[in-house]
Amino acid sequence: MSIPFQLLVTEGFLNEMLNHAIEELPNECCGVLGGRFETRETEKIGVVSTVYKLENSLKSEIEFLSSAESMLKVVKELRQKGEEMLVIYHSHPVSFPKMSKKDLDMIDGTNLLHLIVGNVKTIPEFGLWWVNEQKKAIPCTFILDNPR
Repeated sequence: MSIPFQLLVTEGFLNEMLNHAIEELPNECCGVLGGRFETRETEKIGVVSTVYKLENSLKSEIEFLSSAESMLKVVKELRQKGEEMLVIYHSHPVSFPKMSKKDLDMIDGTNLLHLIVGNVKTIPEFGLWWVNEQKKAIPCTFILDNPR
């Protein structure tokens, strides 16, 4: 199986995730990117339309677990808007945006992409990953959309 889709995201949505990560310092933040799938030529594209913040119930600097209540609320909102869950995102406040062993261990399924906002306290950077059936993290690139 290959990467399930390409991700199209605006700078505004990246800034929303970065601001969420800053708000939650010193802890990791977590959330979901919602949107719709489009086919462009032969490529399946996930077009982000909403950033949904989740509550990190662990309130930890080194790991996250979304609270059941906040995830249920997001799932309902996605359904109401007719959106798909495209990406699970979280932050690494003081480390690079790479999938950790803990991150890989908690992933169940291969249909979503995973975005990490890394080095939040210094020079923030974004990492996008797809995790295959063997729990191997495959780096992905996102398409930066500049809406008019």
